[in-house]
Parts: sequence; structure tokens; C-alpha cells
Amino acid sequence: MTKSIETELKHLKTAVRYLIGLLEEGSLVPRYDVSTRREIAVVLQHLLHKVEGLPEGVPDNLVMGTAVRALVEAAAEHDAATRQEQTAALERQMCEAEAWASIHGHQLEPWEQVTGSSMEYQTSCEACGGFIYVSHNSNYNLLLETCERIKQE
Repeated sequence: MTKSIETELKHLKTAVRYLIGLLEEGSLVPRYDVSTRREIAVVLQHLLHKVEGLPEGVPDNLVMGTAVRALVEAAAEHDAATRQEQTAALERQMCEAEAWASIHGHQLEPWEQVTGSSMEYQTSCEACGGFIYVSHNSNYNLLLETCERIKQE
């Protein structure tokens, strides 16, 4: 008894969709970290979508190319989401640094992007010359607890 291609495809789609759900939920694969499980699930979702859109009679090498495109698209989505999270974190770091500086009497110059980096900025106090550096995951506040103008002689 041979299964029809339609039956086999239906079973495969059901199994892949179920696998996606298991990966997203995570209880059966606890050794994989959450981000790895999510990335695999997204790749599988892209793959299902792309394979469903293929016309009949597509050669195997083009089907394999579809798998590569699914992986590339999922990676691009992940990178875009990561950039968005990092941008939000950078903005939060900058706002917190500005608030702290203002509370302690500092007057910050406009933020300058650190040369060679898209996620690092620095500024200094106009009055005392103290310095703040921020990135999406850290900050270095070298401002004094209270702003004191540096006397230049």
C-alpha cells in the first residue's frame, strides 16, 4: 500500500506545524535556549510558506534553494528584531543618562556617535567637562555627583 503524495504532504505539514508549536512552547526541548527554539520555529514557518507556493514539477535543486531562502529570511527577521531591541535599549540608556545628569546639575552637549560604531554614543557636560558613554547594553558615567565648573586659567 502506497500513500498518495497529497496524504504524505498533509502528514508532513501537520508534523512540521506541530514541531513549530513544540519548539515555541519548549517543554520537550529544554536544553535548547529560547532564542534558538524560536529561530528554528521561524525557519520552519518560512519553509512551509515557501514550499506551499512552489508550482508542480519544480526540480529538487530549486526546492533546496527554497530551504536556503527560508533560512536567510528568518535570519534577516531575527537581525531586524535584534536591531530594533538594541535601538530601544540605546534610547533608554541615553534618556536615563540625561535624566541623571540633569538631576545633578549637568548640562549635556548633544550626543555624538562614536566613530566606527552604530550603537555607541558619547556626550560631555558643557560646564564641567565630565563624560558619559552609552551603548545598547552598557553605560559609563564619568560625571561628578554635583556639577562643578572647571576653572580655566
